[in-house]
Amino acid sequence: MKILIKAVSFLTAFLLLACTITAISAAMYEEPERAIEETTVETQSPTEAATLPPATEKKLPEVPEHLQNEDEYKPRLTSPDADNTRYYSGENPFYAAGYGMPNCTCYAWGRAYEISGERPELSPYDACTWYDYNAENQIYDYGDQPEQGAIACWAYADGGPGHVAVVEQVDGDMVLLSNSAYSGAEFYMDTVPVDDPSAGRENWIFQGYIYPGNKTE
Repeated sequence: MKILIKAVSFLTAFLLLACTITAISAAMYEEPERAIEETTVETQSPTEAATLPPATEKKLPEVPEHLQNEDEYKPRLTSPDADNTRYYSGENPFYAAGYGMPNCTCYAWGRAYEISGERPELSPYDACTWYDYNAENQIYDYGDQPEQGAIACWAYADGGPGHVAVVEQVDGDMVLLSNSAYSGAEFYMDTVPVDDPSAGRENWIFQGYIYPGNKTE
């Protein structure tokens, strides 16, 4: 009988020891897996899971050959090179102030400099101020008719900085404009109707054209 009791006690102790070892082993393997899962959830970047839309190419409007080969005026149909100091240097006040391209004012200022060969006396502020600034200070001629090299000026109907663009060609009833857009395209072109009161920008206020090549006398 004593031998049987000892055998049962020994078996019970053995089973308890085995259960303890099993529990410890399970805890050691489960905890790291939980930590890895939590880390994966916390550090996953939303951009890694997002699917980006395919890039699309914007077709530039065609310019008649006889307009591309003019001697007096060379229309700009492509983005200026990065080493062009009219746009990309402290020579441009918008670039110097931290508002370099893409930015319509930086671009239009540089383009006016490029066309005239003289440092422009245009407004150093938002695009919506350019037309009135020029008219009030009587610096350049201005009006409502598009001409090559003229700067088209818009204000936003709901407020905001407005927009400026440069007339590259006038062909019949269409005007070809070169542009840059703040936080948008470095350079782009579009066409607008000559007789459109908003000059192609619906819900914008078209102010008129500034002619940097002609100083007010």
